[in-house]
Amino acid sequence: MEVDGAGLSVAARPDRRQRAHATDAVAALLDEQQFTLGEGPGIEAGASGGQVLVADVSAPAGASRWPMFAPVATAAGARAVFAFPLQAGAIRLGALTLYRAKPGPLTGEQVADAVTLCRTAVAVMLAAGWPPLNGAGSDQGAWPLGGPGEGRIEVYQATGMVAVQLGVGLQDAFAALRARAFSEGVPLARLARQVVDRRLRFHPDDFPDS
Repeated sequence: MEVDGAGLSVAARPDRRQRAHATDAVAALLDEQQFTLGEGPGIEAGASGGQVLVADVSAPAGASRWPMFAPVATAAGARAVFAFPLQAGAIRLGALTLYRAKPGPLTGEQVADAVTLCRTAVAVMLAAGWPPLNGAGSDQGAWPLGGPGEGRIEVYQATGMVAVQLGVGLQDAFAALRARAFSEGVPLARLARQVVDRRLRFHPDDFPDS
């Protein structure tokens, strides 16, 4: 398809995303940074159900669209990014994100190939019984395409712990985790591991507006 790498993320619920597969280190980094920053092509495609095709992420339009993700993607060597939703009817299961080291759009044929890949991935997921029919969306659910992204379960565990420590809801706790990871320049999973291991604690005094 003339792209340099791809990452596949799946979601049992809107707040439960896991990396099912990444073809290389750059694709894995792009997925991890989207998870940490809360923005990017895969996040957008998964939420909207539409294709996200950006021929040059370093262009002003890309920087305006994703002010935090765009410079990270460019620094990692991804100049063009393309994301396609994984969905079955009205159910959105995740997104396929492709990247290219050189800027430039996909051809119509390449877009069609990507859509076919997404349909195949969805068929495999449904055949494997994912997502659970009861809608439980368990953190330990089945991940038929290669297993959950490293550290993601710990992120959800840490979110619950931070919520208790700060006396806030899960959304605010997750935002606090993301903000700390971004400000310290560390992967979200690494920071979460520190919280779960009780080597890091969040204090309400650090968030006077919470």
